[in-house]
Amino acid sequence: MAGKITEQAIHEAITRSHVYRLLSAALLYPNDAFPSGITKESISELRPILPALLDGDGAQEALTAMASHDLSLDALQGQYRQIFGHTISQECPPYETEYGSAHVFQQAQRLGDIAGFYRAFGVEVSDRAKERLDHIAVELEFMSFLTLKEAYALTHHGEEKASICRDAQRKFLEEHLGCWAPLFAQLLSRKASDGFYRSVGSSLEAFITAECRRIAVNPAQFHEGDVRPIPQEPEGGCFSCGMDDLCAVEPREED
Repeated sequence: MAGKITEQAIHEAITRSHVYRLLSAALLYPNDAFPSGITKESISELRPILPALLDGDGAQEALTAMASHDLSLDALQGQYRQIFGHTISQECPPYETEYGSAHVFQQAQRLGDIAGFYRAFGVEVSDRAKERLDHIAVELEFMSFLTLKEAYALTHHGEEKASICRDAQRKFLEEHLGCWAPLFAQLLSRKASDGFYRSVGSSLEAFITAECRRIAVNPAQFHEGDVRPIPQEPEGGCFSCGMDDLCAVEPREED
């Protein structure tokens, strides 16, 4: 019985990693490597486990709807530019520290805390994806990494090492991603109005809501009035978590 439970836990962790990774890819500027991972086939592979993971929040339907839109590169690039522009979008900024930080020192403190999470799990800076470490796609990719690492730990090292990964997921959702991703998702859905990115926004909001309930966290969430005025352009540089074109870090052998 214990073996069956562990097998199910591994499968669920891998599936959660897949969803985080899919949403992360969907929120970066589309290029030649995208959207090959977002197809009806890739979504259908998740369907057997999605109901148990997402529990009626609408994420299953929203994720499925992502694959129903025009996924041609030209169409997605045009939509992405219209939503996010060439500087940080005031209407739906994709950076955590553009929410709620009234002072530059508070922003720096939050960035330092995010960087501390990444360093603790061997995550390194990538020169290939030019995004800040608090970009929505980078934070989602980090959660994809943590859930995949949980599956790896369950497979090779057992429950004790897996619990370290779960604790990190819980803390990162409670202190970072769960605080601002739902608001960002709502703003994205509003700005997109329809099409692929509206489905991405709906999927993100429903999935993060389901994840917070799943691991029993209740983040203090930002509200629309917490979005800061944005005069500056985003900085380059990206903290990456080791998935495909975005990064070069693999789950490491545990000692």
